[in-house]
Amino acid sequence: MAVHVGITCERCRTIHFILTSTGIKATPAPGMFVLSCRFCKETREFRKETMRPYRVQDQVFRTGFAKEGEYDAIPVPTDKSNKPPQSP
Repeated sequence: MAVHVGITCERCRTIHFILTSTGIKATPAPGMFVLSCRFCKETREFRKETMRPYRVQDQVFRTGFAKEGEYDAIPVPTDKSNKPPQSP
């Protein structure tokens, strides 16, 4: 399974992949996108920084979306400082 970047529809929990979903469009504002979920019809704007990595089968990725049970969320570190961890 490969890792791909996507955004979650908060209403129906479907993951939409930035490279293959027809429901994601860039806005004129830099780094901003609009998600229009084809399943629940929810529409919302989001920043590129809110996208997350997901592990999915290639055939699922090609559809542009993944339903619950078809993906594994990959944890993202919350410390953005890029400092190496300090020894105790």
